[in-house]
Amino acid sequence: MSARRILVIEDNTLNLKLVRDILQFAGHQVCEARSGEDGLQLAQREPPDLVLMDLQLPGIDGFETLHRLRRDVLAPGVPVVAVTALAMAEDRERAAAAGFDGYIEKPISVRALPGQIEGFLAEATPATAGDGAVTVLAVDDTPANLRLLEAVLRPQGHRVVTAATGPEALEVLSRENVDLVLLDIVMPEMDGYEVCRRIRSVPATEFLPVVMITASGNEQRLAALESGADDFVSKPFDQSELLARVASLARIKRFQDTIRRQADELAQWNHELEARVARQVADLERTNRLRHFLSPQLADLVVGDESMLRSHRREIVVLFTDLRKFTPFAETSEPEEVMGVLAEYHRVIGALVHAYGGTLERFTGDGIMVFFNDPVPCDDPAERAVRTALGIRDQVRELAVRWERNGYDLALGIGIAQGFATLGRIGFEGRFDYAAIGSVTNLAARLCGDAGPWQVLVTNRVLAPIAEICTAELFGDVQPKGFSRSVRVHNVNGIAPSADNDTKDW
Repeated sequence: MSARRILVIEDNTLNLKLVRDILQFAGHQVCEARSGEDGLQLAQREPPDLVLMDLQLPGIDGFETLHRLRRDVLAPGVPVVAVTALAMAEDRERAAAAGFDGYIEKPISVRALPGQIEGFLAEATPATAGDGAVTVLAVDDTPANLRLLEAVLRPQGHRVVTAATGPEALEVLSRENVDLVLLDIVMPEMDGYEVCRRIRSVPATEFLPVVMITASGNEQRLAALESGADDFVSKPFDQSELLARVASLARIKRFQDTIRRQADELAQWNHELEARVARQVADLERTNRLRHFLSPQLADLVVGDESMLRSHRREIVVLFTDLRKFTPFAETSEPEEVMGVLAEYHRVIGALVHAYGGTLERFTGDGIMVFFNDPVPCDDPAERAVRTALGIRDQVRELAVRWERNGYDLALGIGIAQGFATLGRIGFEGRFDYAAIGSVTNLAARLCGDAGPWQVLVTNRVLAPIAEICTAELFGDVQPKGFSRSVRVHNVNGIAPSADNDTKDW
């Protein structure tokens, strides 16, 4: 904001110097007065854009100074801000009631003051700040009175709309955007009281400021307030008083409009927030469902684009694993023992599948199927599958040592195959799985069945891209059940020492 002229009325030398230094540093021109009388004279000579005034002044206090400034000196809309002690809540209430535009608490904050001043300047009325005119509806059945009101208001930058009767005024309000109504009481057809009551009965105008133009009688003033008027001026009216009341009520109207606009914006934000939360909850639910068969990182990727789960064809690497002698173990053991073994077994597999970005397709007791390269493709599915298999073999072998001490004779076999499959989401609403269908899944399952204890059997197609990093031995040519041709199979013993210290980010 450009530099503005600020009148500071303060009798305390230290406070005056502090405020002056802060405002000058912020680029404003500062005029100083040490009393209300001096402030009035200075404001007359050098009209300010804002007045910052202590309430406790020698001679006339801040409240009386405000009254005279509004009545005799200031242009409509010039903000007058009270300076009050932090503990003086009563002063703050009196300042608000007296018509101050706001207050700043002592002790003055060096950091906060420039922003506070900018805020008050930004709220200056259009008639002062040049940002547009205040629209006033003047209602009077006497043309001379309407001309007089126009002559007073228009030179101050206000736009004046006139009406000669109550019904005409209500019609104007139905089509015009009015900021304030000046309303005569005594009119034919419909008096000012009834007009005011009807204004208050319409939601669009129920908070519109209304100033009644009355005779000096207290009864008329009381009736004006009871009908819903915000203020009144007496005939013949004082021009300065009228302008001050118009400026004050127009400020209130703008504040109300701001509050209403902010309420509308808040309602819109709440609506958008509710919609966003609903979307996030839905995404979270989808993510949780996806994590039944995907690693967390893959689930997070897929949830943003569920088209990845539609039926499609892709080359994948499939890993099958199961526990040897599990069926007789389950038949002769207590259910709690079986569940304990499965929990340890599943925990090992789950951690490794997630670590290497696999997709858990089947999870039936001791038999588990995992595949790689879908739904999110990767460059090294065979290596991921083999590293997962070796990790499962080694960690389950450690578990088997303890199981054996408990009398459980269990081992592990794994089969891995590579080929094309059709993949996608299957199931029904509320219970979906992600499945792979094709001969490659059958082949991996058959190899798992052919594997001896602690063997990891892989096809030539799996071993070829990782032969340099694996230690493997030929298992032989086997003809799996359901396949017309034999398949050359290898038993992978481990990862070569040169590749074992792998630092790849899986």
